[in-house]
Amino acid sequence: IICNLRDFIHSPDRKIMASAISKLKLDLDFDSTSIHQIQLVLFGFQDAVNRVLRNHQIKPHWMFAMDNIICRAVQAAVTILIPELQAHFGPASESEEVDKDADEGENQEIHQEVQNENEDAVFTSGVSTLSSVVSHNLQQQQHHQLSLQLNKLKQETNRLLEDLVRKEREYQMLLRETLQQRNQDLRLLKSKSTPIDIPEHSTCASHKPGGDKNLIEWLKEQNADSDTIERFVAEDYTLSDVLNYIGKEDLRHLRLRGGILCRIWNAVETFRSKESQKQTSKSEE
Repeated sequence: IICNLRDFIHSPDRKIMASAISKLKLDLDFDSTSIHQIQLVLFGFQDAVNRVLRNHQIKPHWMFAMDNIICRAVQAAVTILIPELQAHFGPASESEEVDKDADEGENQEIHQEVQNENEDAVFTSGVSTLSSVVSHNLQQQQHHQLSLQLNKLKQETNRLLEDLVRKEREYQMLLRETLQQRNQDLRLLKSKSTPIDIPEHSTCASHKPGGDKNLIEWLKEQNADSDTIERFVAEDYTLSDVLNYIGKEDLRHLRLRGGILCRIWNAVETFRSKESQKQTSKSEE
């Protein structure tokens, strides 16, 4: 971009600068952040060049002439880089063609005076001085107006960049909060869906001291172990319940081992069969 400004100062051709800036924007993939950074470089170009020029012994009217030329180059680059700013530089842009010949004349005058500076002092006559003062006043007014416009654009650009950074931070914070809430919800859902492991013998053990003694003795006669006895006691079964009302499906719900389940059920069926036969004999008598 600095090379394009240098070429425009030597030969003010907007088409060449527009082509170069378009290629630059294409290389940057039209990234808005990069374009804003280039805009900031353009805003600081004129001040940087003026600081360098002040270190040299340059006559005042030359200084103002060169400052005006640099200002027009920066203005052209800014309006090409960001066409929306054309409205801000409307008056200056409309006078650009009118002042083009004057700029070229000033450039030629500067080069001519540099070549003849030690040969003749006539160029510092009263007429030349008066013309320089008038040109200086006009250029100073234009420079002041452009400086105000550039300062406003700098402030607006900085404000937009600050807004962009603030919005980006807010988005990142919102994203983190959302992810944290999502993880918390997942952990809560996982904890609710985890089955509670209840020891199998805890309930039985709490009922161990009690229970129907007749049932316990009967189970022992069926070679039932202590775990099987505890399961019956935990369900508050009595011997009468087991012999008269319990079904095989109820025994399965007690989660008994296969062998003991068969022995108990066989004893229940035998008891019921004998009781049925007794009932039949009494009815016949």
